[in-house]
Amino acid sequence: MARVPELPVLVCGAAVTCGGAVIALTTPDQIVARVAVVGALAILSFATRLLPEAVTALLCFLAFLALDAAPANVIFSGFSSGGFWLLFSGLIIGTAITRSGLGQQVALRIFNRTGTCYWRAILMLSLSGIGLGLLVPSTIPRVIVLMPVAVSLAATMGFGTGSRGQIGLAITAAASTLLPTYAILTANLPTIVQYSALETLYGIEPSYGAYLLAQFPVNLLRFALLLAVLLPFAKTRQIDPEAALAPVEPMTQRQKRLLGLLVIAILFWATDALHGISPAWIALTVATILLWPGSGLLEKDAMRTSVDFSPALFLAGIFAVSAVAAHVGLSTLVADGLIPYLELEHGATLHNLYAITGISVLISHLTTAPAAPLVLAPLAGAMADASGWPITTVSMAQIIGISTPLLPFQAPPLIAAMALAPIPAAALTRVCVALALGVALFGLPLTWLWWQAIGLF
Repeated sequence: MARVPELPVLVCGAAVTCGGAVIALTTPDQIVARVAVVGALAILSFATRLLPEAVTALLCFLAFLALDAAPANVIFSGFSSGGFWLLFSGLIIGTAITRSGLGQQVALRIFNRTGTCYWRAILMLSLSGIGLGLLVPSTIPRVIVLMPVAVSLAATMGFGTGSRGQIGLAITAAASTLLPTYAILTANLPTIVQYSALETLYGIEPSYGAYLLAQFPVNLLRFALLLAVLLPFAKTRQIDPEAALAPVEPMTQRQKRLLGLLVIAILFWATDALHGISPAWIALTVATILLWPGSGLLEKDAMRTSVDFSPALFLAGIFAVSAVAAHVGLSTLVADGLIPYLELEHGATLHNLYAITGISVLISHLTTAPAAPLVLAPLAGAMADASGWPITTVSMAQIIGISTPLLPFQAPPLIAAMALAPIPAAALTRVCVALALGVALFGLPLTWLWWQAIGLF
């Protein structure tokens, strides 16, 4: 009997057929429609993983080149972005942490505090993620440091590859270092881009304290929801702790040198406001040292045998979609077309908060979280006029939308996390959707009450 294709395959096949028909029936002058089709098909493929991410990314490049949708420097702009080189370097650093046994060493020391207790490990990793958010002003470097530790800790606790325990610990490390840390102005690239744009466009200087005061309640709720989702995600394995691990041995010279290098990198990441060196170039320097012949920190053939760079192509493909969409005006067209339908009205209404946050969620998925402020910040003035809110309050609402991913591809740090740990896209998507629903149902009403109390309207 012939095998019946699975539903995702049928849906994607129908989408490709419809997309091909749209491209065939449109003219080169209707490039916006063609780019929208290619972008939608790419997002569908990335979300379902019916094709390897690297293949989808390459097909994106080829489709945009064939359609002459943008100059080559726009299509391949992802390769010159700091985010790409952060992920590229992070894959090398993560490999070194794993291959040297440093991740296992750190995991064993965490294990001494958590034992085989799953919920203790979840709390330890989640608090570590937030703690790193206070120190390191870029999420992907934090993911680079924490993900190998989470994977090693899962193995130490007796959770096998692909088990719910391993997936739960890995998602905790990934999500806790990104989503709740949006309460910290300097912790994530999108907030830095947003307030840089506000300062350029409107002369508004950011305030660390005012931002923390406004964003603290919704992100505290987000952290509580994350724990509520992940604490029951798996059960503690009933195993003998003595059988789960070997005694903690002293670090080797290789591990000590690698740890020292990572500490120096974290110090540079944490003080980038003082020296102005991009986190990407700090990570690239570390990766170069690791690969340097004679360093002894990575095997000579590590680039050929141990490091998988397909996730970096994936990220470049995501950047290509957002860059080409911006180049042809698709993102701005969607935003400008939707603003009249938001029906913003003067006054501190909950409807305004939902509307501004909602369109910000949409735009951040049409682009990416780091790129969304480039579309949303110029619209803040028009939204402020329509709602009667200060531009700073509109921007705060936009940040809540940007920091609420429904799909992992919206946030490059989550892409990096999936590259560094065996996290199924479906599982991470379910966690993202659960947190987004929590923000929509409870976070926005809480924020509305809080902002009224502190006088933001």
